[in-house]
Amino acid sequence: MAKARALDKRRKSIRNIRKITRTMELIATARYRKAMERATAVTDFTQRITQVVADLSSTGAEARHPLLETHPTTERGLLLVLSANRG
Repeated sequence: MAKARALDKRRKSIRNIRKITRTMELIATARYRKAMERATAVTDFTQRITQVVADLSSTGAEARHPLLETHPTTERGLLLVLSANRG
């Protein structure tokens, strides 16, 4: 009798593990799909920015901007990165 109960308990735990594994697969698939959509969106943005820069450089006009000029080297520097990605 105890053996039958142990088998039933084992079957139930296997069923629960199967459900948990299936749920984890679904979550992983959703996360993967979301990451691929983000990567595709970034690729489109990068291509468009590249096209805009190429169009600007092909005009032959000289552009002078303070951020594009070279400056004498200093001992310290600061890099400030701003991003809208909150994840």
